[in-house]
Amino acid sequence: MPPAVTEVLARRPRLAGVPKQFVAVVWRVAIVLVVAEAAYQLSGADGYDTLFNDIVHDAVIFGAAVLCIARGRDDARWRPVSLAFGLGLMAWTAGNVLWAILYAHDPTPPYPSPADALWLAWYPLTAAGIALLIRLQITRFHLHRWLDGVAVMLIVLAPCAALLLEPAAMEATSSTAATAVNFSYSILDTLLIGAVLGVYGVTAWRPGRTWLLLGLGCIVMALGDGLFAVQEARDAYVAGRYDFIWPLGALMIAYAIWRPSEKPVFDAEVVGWRAIVLPVAAQALAAGIQVYSLFHELGSAERIITLVVLLVAMAQIIIARPRDSS
Repeated sequence: MPPAVTEVLARRPRLAGVPKQFVAVVWRVAIVLVVAEAAYQLSGADGYDTLFNDIVHDAVIFGAAVLCIARGRDDARWRPVSLAFGLGLMAWTAGNVLWAILYAHDPTPPYPSPADALWLAWYPLTAAGIALLIRLQITRFHLHRWLDGVAVMLIVLAPCAALLLEPAAMEATSSTAATAVNFSYSILDTLLIGAVLGVYGVTAWRPGRTWLLLGLGCIVMALGDGLFAVQEARDAYVAGRYDFIWPLGALMIAYAIWRPSEKPVFDAEVVGWRAIVLPVAAQALAAGIQVYSLFHELGSAERIITLVVLLVAMAQIIIARPRDSS
């Protein structure tokens, strides 16, 4: 087990009814299983798909859900947060199990399917966990810092729209319902990542390890969804070649929730160029998109994002930038 995980387990008190040794075993098994799944899928091996792509895959995500829920058993203030994240991962696991039971051996499975409803349920539950964590930990709010987070969210959203949504839209030949569900994953992933980045801005970019790991876990989950969305739209999806991405993201989220509770650090006000570096970067991105449009066709998503980038950056620089009181 990595030293960081061992350190966290050592610092955690014994949970009510859950021995520390049992939790340590769950972490060890989950880490070994996700590594085994990744090795199997990346090697291109064949013959044990059910074992690795279904059983091992679902066991890791279920274990991550259990770890999230167990985290709140000895801390009443943390319990709603851990429950929301745990139930979200439970819903994801239930979607996997339902798909395996109904469609694992179906050469032409329906899309969307009832399993998609369970997978999509992960987003509002995770969003609820993020909102509860914000309420628990964010004690100060500065408009200019929140706008910093919005600027970074837009910087992330622009390439996501160009690399994932636009190609999928151009290649999509499926029904309206399938296309809507296909895009929903990438759009909801972007909103979750944007919410976490907004918190980073509010905390003056010192959010603490819990938020850093949570953001990384959401990004990894979004990576799997984005790859699936584009390949599914192009009828090029090959099951079981990178499915380990989702259990890996689930474990990162569980580790973020399991860590000892810590609040972000709020620094003193930042003035001068340091206060406007992010909106300036956002404006540079908008300018780069416009330059690109001179040589290539620009999609409607990029045009809308460019406009919003400019408006947010103007608000940040002109209205909300902190001034040196001296």
